Amino acid sequence: MRGLFLGSGPFGIPALRRLQEVWPDLVVGTVPDAPQGRQRKLAPCPLKKAALESGLEIFETDRLKGKSGREFLQLTGAELVMTADIRLILGRSFLEGVPLGCFNLHGSILPRWRGAAPIVRALLAGDEEIGVSLYRMVPALDAGPVVAVHRWAPPENVTADQAEEYLSERAADLLIDNLAALQSGQPPLLDQDDALATFAPKVEKSEGWIQWGESADHIDRQIRALQPWPKTRSLWSPAQMADEASETLILHQAAALESSSDRQESAVESPGTVVEVSEEGIVVVCGHGLIRIERLQRAGKKPLQAVEFLRGLKIAPGDSFLDPPQQTKGESGR
Repeated sequence: MRGLFLGSGPFGIPALRRLQEVWPDLVVGTVPDAPQGRQRKLAPCPLKKAALESGLEIFETDRLKGKSGREFLQLTGAELVMTADIRLILGRSFLEGVPLGCFNLHGSILPRWRGAAPIVRALLAGDEEIGVSLYRMVPALDAGPVVAVHRWAPPENVTADQAEEYLSERAADLLIDNLAALQSGQPPLLDQDDALATFAPKVEKSEGWIQWGESADHIDRQIRALQPWPKTRSLWSPAQMADEASETLILHQAAALESSSDRQESAVESPGTVVEVSEEGIVVVCGHGLIRIERLQRAGKKPLQAVEFLRGLKIAPGDSFLDPPQQTKGESGR
């Protein structure tokens, strides 16, 4: 029996490596090489790199709909298809042409967070439980019946890249644990409740700008959820320059602070105002609560802990972190 693993991003790499150990007749489907880096040289996607290192046979395509999908399926000879982070639309004829079906590993507890960015959306929303679902694919987006789910209560300070790395390993476990059932053609299938569905659209670059009228908890989640892309950033202006001069700073780590009597002055300060600077970080007023910025960087420089950062840029109480200018709010793309 021939198995086809479809993928492009890093999320599917652990599953691919585990599958290779137990499935002799396994091939890989992925996207063609694309321009990358500043010099825009053609380079393989992360999953293709892993497949090349493993010596697996690789088939490439940029389309899996209609005639292209049918031809690709015939070319590979696959009887069972497994996917993770392929970022191509699998057409109806492709899905229905696989004898044992197509099964996807999706980074959420379905039906919550169907779509392109489930882990980021879950962290932004402050979900206390996230996970991975293995489900049979249907033409509707992430709507097919579920085979199995792994649930995880992440640490409070987890970032999106850390969560994705952890969940990619659990996705591999989930696939291997259920592989015999998939190969038998009779896996357990539980229909999703469409009424409970929420959606996870792709992340836009404009979402990286902080709005200081938001709560400290929200901004903390934003900083963690948007690692490693697009990262979270804000304009900073020294007090003596008011709003006339500013610099964009990228924030990598922060902590929402509990209210305390010694910080009552923050109640009369505008959101974005710096009220305390120490080796631990830069404390800023939010729409609700305070946040301490603990790791940040200037454009073109390396990320630094606050104690090191402040040696190069003097930030002081009374300075302001500003909402983005109007023209940046609609930007998108990488």
